[in-house]
Amino acid sequence: MARKLPCPFGSQVPERGMSSNPGRILASWMRLLALVVMGASLSGCGALAITALGVGASAGVSHTASGTSHRTFTASAAQVKAASLAALNKMGVNIDGIEKTENGELIKGNSADRSIEIELEAMSKSTTQMRASAKRNLFVHDAATAKEIVEQTERAMAAADKRAKAATTSYLVRASGSL
Repeated sequence: MARKLPCPFGSQVPERGMSSNPGRILASWMRLLALVVMGASLSGCGALAITALGVGASAGVSHTASGTSHRTFTASAAQVKAASLAALNKMGVNIDGIEKTENGELIKGNSADRSIEIELEAMSKSTTQMRASAKRNLFVHDAATAKEIVEQTERAMAAADKRAKAATTSYLVRASGSL
């Protein structure tokens, strides 16, 4: 049996420094194993690690581990489509085509060495979900570009909304002056 050393807190500690309690040793090894497994799983996927930690997430934009960004807009599919096309134009993306899908529309484009896809799905007359992806090749997804497409679409929507409010205000001012 290990000789016990005096402890200033009123108890005694084993001389070797480690508890001889098998349950405590097993619990320590299990905690260490859990930390190693978590570290290994997060180190293999940077996108998952960032998502898990919540680092760099902008308000309203969601991301998947595959590099796709998505957001739901309170606007018609036509409004979101117009804003998406304006965003792609601002970013210098060439539009390859627009296809009808079972649930909405798919906008395809390309820029440099990336293929861009934006899927628009009308959830109701005034609610549209947008999913954007940018791929370099079959295996490499560009999450930053996909996120930027969604954010530029948000800005285009805000600018269009601001112009509509200004036009309405201008009309109301003119109409009230002619009464």
